[in-house]
Amino acid sequence: MAIKSILTNQEDFTGEFPVTSRTSALWRFNEKTPDENLQLMDSSGHGRHFTISGWSGTSANLIAGRFGRYFRQNIVNPTSEKTHLIAENDGSFFSNLGEKIVVGGWINPTTYSVGQTYIPIFNTRQGPGQPIFYVSLYQGRLRLMLYNSSGTLIYDQSETSTITLKNGGWYFIASIIEVNNKKVQNIICDRSDGATWVSPVRFFSGELNRECIANIIMGMHANTYYYAGGFDDWFLETDSQLTIDDLLLYFKSSLHANGGDAASDVDALAEPGTVTLKATDGEYPASGVLYTRAVSCALSGSGRVAVASEYTAGVTSVSLVETSTSDDLEEWSAWQAVGTSGELQSPNQQYIRFRVTLTSSDPLKTPKLLEIQLHDIPKAPYEKLGFARPVILDKNGAWEAVLENAFDIIVTGEVNGADTLEFKLPFHDPKRSTLENEKQVQIVNDIYRIRTLTDNKGEDGRVITQVYAEAVFYDLSFSAEKEPREFNADTADVPMQYALLGTGWTVGNVTVTTKRTWQCTEKNALSILRAVQNIYGGDLVFDSANRQVHLLTFSGTDSGALFSYRKNLKSIQRVVDTRELVTRLYAYGKDGLTFASINGGKEYVEDYTFSSEVRVSTLDCSSFTNPYQMLEYAKMRLAEYSKPRVSYVLSAMDLSALTGYEHEAWKLGDIVTVDDKELGLLVKTRVVRRQYNLQEPWKTVIELSTKLRELGDSSAQWDKAADALSSAELINRQEIKDMVPFNHLRNSRADDGFAYWVNSGFEVDTENGVSGTASFKAVGVPGMTKSLSQTVYPATRKSYTFSAQIASENLEKGENGQVGVEIVIEYEDGTTETRFIDLI
Repeated sequence: MAIKSILTNQEDFTGEFPVTSRTSALWRFNEKTPDENLQLMDSSGHGRHFTISGWSGTSANLIAGRFGRYFRQNIVNPTSEKTHLIAENDGSFFSNLGEKIVVGGWINPTTYSVGQTYIPIFNTRQGPGQPIFYVSLYQGRLRLMLYNSSGTLIYDQSETSTITLKNGGWYFIASIIEVNNKKVQNIICDRSDGATWVSPVRFFSGELNRECIANIIMGMHANTYYYAGGFDDWFLETDSQLTIDDLLLYFKSSLHANGGDAASDVDALAEPGTVTLKATDGEYPASGVLYTRAVSCALSGSGRVAVASEYTAGVTSVSLVETSTSDDLEEWSAWQAVGTSGELQSPNQQYIRFRVTLTSSDPLKTPKLLEIQLHDIPKAPYEKLGFARPVILDKNGAWEAVLENAFDIIVTGEVNGADTLEFKLPFHDPKRSTLENEKQVQIVNDIYRIRTLTDNKGEDGRVITQVYAEAVFYDLSFSAEKEPREFNADTADVPMQYALLGTGWTVGNVTVTTKRTWQCTEKNALSILRAVQNIYGGDLVFDSANRQVHLLTFSGTDSGALFSYRKNLKSIQRVVDTRELVTRLYAYGKDGLTFASINGGKEYVEDYTFSSEVRVSTLDCSSFTNPYQMLEYAKMRLAEYSKPRVSYVLSAMDLSALTGYEHEAWKLGDIVTVDDKELGLLVKTRVVRRQYNLQEPWKTVIELSTKLRELGDSSAQWDKAADALSSAELINRQEIKDMVPFNHLRNSRADDGFAYWVNSGFEVDTENGVSGTASFKAVGVPGMTKSLSQTVYPATRKSYTFSAQIASENLEKGENGQVGVEIVIEYEDGTTETRFIDLI
């Protein structure tokens, strides 16, 4: 799979002119006001800022518009206001002309500017030294003038285009000046109707002033002529590679982008590279719709759209992603929502644009759209594993070579475990040259990355190259280091989203609905995903072709495939393993947390269904901060550990590889039936591991387990550590008892009734307490919130601890019920932050 297009920069969402490596200066005019020096920022990074002459006491202003803000000047009376912009040349502006100069931007002229004879736009005639070019309007027509080093005019052309400049219209104008080829070409585009006009290629004689040190003046010449109207996104490129076609593409592709539009409900300017709902007086709207610029489509196969975002589950979301395509950037297909896994539904054409809906049910919160990727998924050369061959992909994800002479091709896969590929190729095969470390290899729809290449020469002189490759999802272990993160009563998709942020992968289907409160300390994306599967349960499924990760309650199906002796079963081995049988399981959470207080005083759970013998082990739950969820998790694990592990290892043939036996298809994670009358076996069991021989499907080895609901295969190498007690996070229980923290809460034991508390629905129980004789008590009522609150004023510290003794009797939470502590933190600047600690 190749990435066809990525939208992640500010201009992808706003339609502003993009910065390139050749940009000498770019003025976006997005400031609300100029700085203390009356300067407007150069967004190219070269520090060539504009200084405003004539700001105070004039109509000059920075107005909210389509591309954020724009600069408007001389609206009342140009000859008296005389506002203009000055970029002082430090001598470097034109020091590297290269082959081509390109200058242009957006203008919003008034009647004055299109009616007067001479209206300066982009001017180098004000010195010091001699000019190089002068862009202006001559009686409402675009005019370009060029000069040599002595200040002599060597080119002067006023264009008569099919586009007539009008009062209040927005026009994109640009000039391309080929320095050595002595060519000139101009472009004018009308935003109102999308019309474009390109001038003929024109020529000039003489040499441009390569020594120009003149300042750049916008909107003024000779302290006599002034421009009245607006400027936006003006740029200068030297040694440019831009062509007229590039400028036309920019204009047409940016027409619909609205991330900077003052009239839209989305904002792509407040956080560059991020799209949020647009806040008004600190509050966000319930929804907003982003239109992006158009980018390349033209897929070689099918397409998939991946969206990276930050959101609060159940509160904010990117709720809808739609696409529209075109071959000419003028006629567009109808908007189509992408499929549930991001499948592109729009017709495959040259260009694509996106319409994304952001929503929030909380006016104080907004989702954040970070990136949109369009993936090109070429049709796989093989549709099933049997008799398939490795396909080498180039750096763009396209097919480079099919290795027809590969042999001993083995794909090894495990549920929640390894996924590797091994094969051999004759060293002198002509396609051996395509094998390189880190190159990608495709097997049907799965993508692998070559990790080792080993060339072996035998006694017979034959040289064989042996290849070992790992599924591309292994690259997630090399992701940027992740910071520790607290998850509070979150479903699995929330930590998965955090893990995959910035990796190019996205969260797919998540059918596991468990909620967990825990602390994630893993450092990379893959380890976080493994931790999520271990804590939440389910099957972690990596879709390498689509770069998606799914967490499914059960990843397989009841395939209906039958393995029986003399049919497709060559050998069978049944293993009943009690080496790791456990009947009593201790669990310790974060900072020595136990669930004894809600489990009859016991720090362990027991299950003697299979054996009455006490067999003890300890479960590392150091990520857990909620005793209720830790108890649930420990019971789930013990249900697995307290029974013998029964597995079957079969040497079997994949009949589905043969014509007429397609109904015998099965895959990793599926349920199959094993029938062997001699061993007295007739059992439905699950494929938990396979060692598939692509060249000789009858040599395939599969491992089956009767454990139909997979809760995490602890035999996988990366899960080993999950079942060993790590003492690094534990605190001795006596040490906890010896801790005497300062309590900021007053009357925390209810000794004085509701003194110091604001009560809504609670009562004081004078008979039952823990450290005293009283406690606060609430009887839940469906659909009603009961609360008890107190405001405290602690000293400034790096961290605080909240603790409470909770008793829960006959507690049943409704669909949206919550039991916990809500903390509202007010900072010195008056801002607030709300956190909820889920207790059950």
